[in-house]
Amino acid sequence: MNVKDIVVKKKSDERRERHEAAKRLEGTVRGIRTVAYEAPSAGKIKRYILTSAQNNTKVQEKVWESLRILAKHYHAEILVGTFSYDTNAYGKKSVKRGKKQEIQHELWYDPQLTDYFSDERRELAKGLVWCGEMNILPTAVNPLAGMESYTARKSAIFPHAKMAMRSVPTMMSEGTKLNYTTGAVTQRNYIKKREGLVAEHHHVYGGLLVEVNHSGNWWVRQLNSADDGTIYDLDLLCWNGRVTRGHQAEAITWGDLHATFVDEEILSSSMEMLDFLKPKYQFIHDVLEGNSITHHNAGNPHIKFHTWLRGLHRLDAELDQTVKVLSRYDRPNVQAVVVDSNHDDPWLQRWLREYDYRKDPPNSELFLKAQAHMYAQIRQGKMPRDINMLEWCLREAGLKSPMKFLVSDESYLICNKKIECGMHGHLGPNGRWGTPENLAKMGRKANTAHTHSAGIYNGLYVAGTSSKLRWDYNRGPSSWSHSHIVTYPNGKRAIITIYNGQWRA
Repeated sequence: MNVKDIVVKKKSDERRERHEAAKRLEGTVRGIRTVAYEAPSAGKIKRYILTSAQNNTKVQEKVWESLRILAKHYHAEILVGTFSYDTNAYGKKSVKRGKKQEIQHELWYDPQLTDYFSDERRELAKGLVWCGEMNILPTAVNPLAGMESYTARKSAIFPHAKMAMRSVPTMMSEGTKLNYTTGAVTQRNYIKKREGLVAEHHHVYGGLLVEVNHSGNWWVRQLNSADDGTIYDLDLLCWNGRVTRGHQAEAITWGDLHATFVDEEILSSSMEMLDFLKPKYQFIHDVLEGNSITHHNAGNPHIKFHTWLRGLHRLDAELDQTVKVLSRYDRPNVQAVVVDSNHDDPWLQRWLREYDYRKDPPNSELFLKAQAHMYAQIRQGKMPRDINMLEWCLREAGLKSPMKFLVSDESYLICNKKIECGMHGHLGPNGRWGTPENLAKMGRKANTAHTHSAGIYNGLYVAGTSSKLRWDYNRGPSSWSHSHIVTYPNGKRAIITIYNGQWRA
């Protein structure tokens, strides 16, 4: 073969290779398509139970049974999103002595789940998208990181072995965007390395319940299962193959109260929720608005004028209104606990430390009376941090309720001392300002509030607010929501968000 023939053959081979490569290329113009579900007819409710499953892993039989029983009870459709995880990534020499890493050669899923797989994107209701197409590693520390804008303005649910929730800031004229992960129905199956062992610890059995009414409004609740398949949902208990109703909740942690700018519609709905769930405990955060004494508005004449028009330039007037609102939470056999919060005792004690009563005659008498009480308590041997001025002020204003008032850093454990409910969330580790991220590292399950933005951060659950969503100091895109935490007798929890005055469909 001469040189010319060799060149021709080479070019021919190159063209053939390019042609074969072009046939292997893939792509799509539109990207992932969304299947939109229709809202139910008037008076009807659609329900979905969403969970996830890992490849090459057996289902947790008791959990799967309970989810199917619940689906039958609720006439709900079950959707199972799959995710893949390569346990072959580490070989025989990468595990501890005495351990053996089995090699899997094929990708498979437990056949019990086949009829329920949903790996496509579905819009279950207006503004709520099931992202079954998403494949997130189960070892992801924060599986919702980077997902804030994935479905644009619409809230989203992602299949994942963790149970997480984040509030995403939106314009105040719109409902807050909420992103969720589901928990899983398959067993723990992780590589026995650092990331795998941590993920195994945070693996959650269960799923989410989605309710949609005929208006297209939706509500989401966590169905957090115990290892034995026990699942609570509101007053319902699914256990041992049966569903029973009328069960008492362990506790409700309310979103921050801020009594003088509480949202009346939310308060009424919360009272309905309280009477339905009949919890043993209820935890109330940020009782005061504090506008009558706040240092934040000291130099703002416009806000001070607005406060005066509302009749709240006097602390006694604010306390009177607060007592009326707080008294609505009174229920026999429900222990109410007021958690030390940054709008309450810290503001009152700062007022006593820094305020010049001589320049504010409407508040001078109450100031001097409160100051005398403060000094008397110190004389009796108390540290200032252990004096609860909020309780004293509210009792002086006529509060008769047998509520328990916690002081700073006072612990209050429930569910056999499993869950800490004595933290508001404003005090962080070692003197830092508290955030859900740094408080979640304590290694203690806890229910907090403070941020007005509901969320689940591993074992830390954060409530939202009971106040109006638009107020003097809340500006810009907001992640506030009207969300409360319900804790069940076995220590499992759910976040319930009130929307359009309803806390469930």
